[in-house]
This record gives sequence, C-alpha cells and structure tokens, in this order.
Amino acid sequence: TQVTVYARALGVALAQRTYDTHDSSERGALKELLSSLDLDGVLIQADALHTTQSIFAGASPRGPTCF
Repeated sequence: TQVTVYARALGVALAQRTYDTHDSSERGALKELLSSLDLDGVLIQADALHTTQSIFAGASPRGPTCF
C-alpha cells in the first residue's frame, strides 16, 4: 500500500512511501513521510484516519495545521 503527499496547487505528488499492511500501518508510514519533508508554513490536510496529535507531533506551532 502507498501513502502520497500531493501538492494540490502544483498538481503533482511531492513524495510517496510504500508500506506492507502486514508489517506496518498507514499512520506510521505517513508520520515517517511527513518527518522527511520541510513543511514549515504548509497547510496539511489528511483524511480522518490521520487526525491525531501524534501524527503532527513536533510540527512547528507557528505553521498552520489542519486536523
């Protein structure tokens, strides 16, 4: 299975992470993927599965975050 970070304004995928559903979770894959990107000042939108504080822990309190 795959998690993708998509830039709507640009119309392109910025990063992707593949994971095995038997060995890991989508939440873990997304958290790992987001931690590898410079997202300072970026609005992040995710589906309901990812609306937990633990996914966005460590995010800059100055930058906007969407839960």
